[in-house]
This record gives sequence, structure tokens and C-alpha cells, in this order.
Amino acid sequence: MINVDLLIKEERIVGYEIRGHADFAEPGSDIVCSAVTILAYTCVNTLDKYNTKVEFFDDGDNLLSLKTLEESENIDTVFAYFETGIQTLLANYSDYVKLNYKET
Repeated sequence: MINVDLLIKEERIVGYEIRGHADFAEPGSDIVCSAVTILAYTCVNTLDKYNTKVEFFDDGDNLLSLKTLEESENIDTVFAYFETGIQTLLANYSDYVKLNYKET
């Protein structure tokens, strides 16, 4: 199962931590893992386009994480779209993805 933790500070999403594997299909053809990965990388790359200061980014073997303490409407929108994307996956793949909210 993939665990997606949205990092919350003062009622704002400031990042995410993603751990695990969906095990929906063979590695390399797992559409659930691919979907979560593309959402995560789209989020970090979009933040980069807005010149957001990212405090922490890691894309290790079993952890994909991002954190920023910068505040702006654009940043809030990017994280809202990321959250919506994960929630959309949950509608059809809730056995493979779990969404959590974690205070930081």
C-alpha cells in the first residue's frame, strides 16, 4: 500500500511524504504507483516553476517527500490539486493508496 501523508501547518498543506508501493501490478507496469509518482513530481515541478523555496525534497527508494514553508496562493493551489489527484485515486484504488493528514 502507498501511504500519502499531507503535511499540515497552521491549516495549510506545506508538503507531503509518500511511502510504500501499491503492489497493484508488476513493478514497471503498476498504474497506481505511476499515478502517485506523476502527481508528486508534477507538484514539485510546478512549485519550481513558481520559484518556490523548497525546504526539503527527497526521492529515495521508499520515500518521496517535499516540504516548503513559503506561503502564497499559488502554492496553496498546487497542493490543493495534488490533494484532489490523490483523492481521485482513492475513489477507485482505495485498497492500494491511503491518504493521511499529519501536523508538522
